[in-house]
Amino acid sequence: MRCDYSVLVVGAAVLIVPESEGLTTYDDVVNTVLYAQLAANKKTELEPGVSWYDTYMKVLDGIWTWPVKAREDLSLPPESVESAVQWAAAAMSRVGADEGHVTAEVLSRIANESDIDPAANLLRSHMQKVSKEQSSEVPTPAMDIRLLVIVAPTPTSFSSVCIELKTNQLLSSNPLAHLYFGEDVQGIISRRYVRAKLSEAVYAPVRDQIALKIKDRIGTNVAKLTLHDDACSTTEPGEVRS
Repeated sequence: MRCDYSVLVVGAAVLIVPESEGLTTYDDVVNTVLYAQLAANKKTELEPGVSWYDTYMKVLDGIWTWPVKAREDLSLPPESVESAVQWAAAAMSRVGADEGHVTAEVLSRIANESDIDPAANLLRSHMQKVSKEQSSEVPTPAMDIRLLVIVAPTPTSFSSVCIELKTNQLLSSNPLAHLYFGEDVQGIISRRYVRAKLSEAVYAPVRDQIALKIKDRIGTNVAKLTLHDDACSTTEPGEVRS
């Protein structure tokens, strides 16, 4: 397996970029994706019935154009045990074979890490937000799980998958190693994927404004995830559900 990717956690997103590229060249991706997530978080806190993903995409719309945009829903049989790595890799392969392969490689490496990176803790806190009331309730109520996976081969293009579901399970300390039991998943598993291209004409006038708005939020919402060399192996990820 190649070890030539850098990984950033940006809120609930795993951003995968070529290691050969400097991370600062991806500021436009990081800033817009974080800005859209924060806007969606705020909107859904004020209006719980509003779609988080639709709000997120509405913020990005125009700044990014969508040559490919689709949705697939899954139903998990009660006896099934599957992972977000499987779902994300399968959905990303709909966008492109290369993107699907990179997603499977990198997410599997993260899931196989024996040490929990601080960035993984950050990802977990965004994937599943648990209130004190929810954590003490018996039985545990259904909670939203949300994961974005973004493969950005260049600073002006990316492919993205969003996984959303409800479960009463608390995520594992390594959220990408977590296994979902069908009997604990409530309703459908939503997989939405896009291919995006930056519209410089639209973004240029607001670039500095967005960067200023999220400047103080970067430190607590963005972190580089370290992939150790021993995580690079030829082990294939689990069976990918299409």
